[in-house]
Amino acid sequence: MRKTILLFLFPVLLWAQKKEAIYKKLATYTCDCVGGKKEVTDVNLGVCIFEALGQLSNKERRNIDVNQDDKMKAIQNIAESVGIEMAIICPDVFAKIAENKAEDTAISDEDELDLFYTGTFESMATQEFNTIILLDEKNEKQEFVWLFTFEGDNLFIKNKIVKGDKLEIHYRQQDFFDPKQNKYRIYNEITSIKLL
Repeated sequence: MRKTILLFLFPVLLWAQKKEAIYKKLATYTCDCVGGKKEVTDVNLGVCIFEALGQLSNKERRNIDVNQDDKMKAIQNIAESVGIEMAIICPDVFAKIAENKAEDTAISDEDELDLFYTGTFESMATQEFNTIILLDEKNEKQEFVWLFTFEGDNLFIKNKIVKGDKLEIHYRQQDFFDPKQNKYRIYNEITSIKLL
């Protein structure tokens, strides 16, 4: 019985070792490629992984389930395994990638925290999104979209805000596709609201 189980497990173990060897090969090429770039960005990393895939034989691509017709899906499927191998093979390059991601996150967080607007509540329109409209001192309208839960949303849910109330809205700018204008447009997405 034990011999039978071993006979079944042997091909599986060989196949797993082949996959790991292919991921190591991809990671080595990707490390060399990214290491030669001035900046380590997501774009550079993606280009290097694409180039590394080009170095594989058809048999190696099949072993790791790379679909030549859908390269984006192929990268998504292998990126984690390649990343794990990169952390072992070239930890310095891997650390640069992590640093850049942390810096990008910190910069975007700072940008989001700085955006707020104070005005008088005018109305709420319901179209493709709930849109809160405020007026400033010059009676100019400013629109904010309500997409997700946010701190203070219960003020609207429980109808505690009426026309003329003074509000402070914190928001982040998001780029969404507007089908009516057939182009991307920047929307002010509400992150919190406070009644003044």
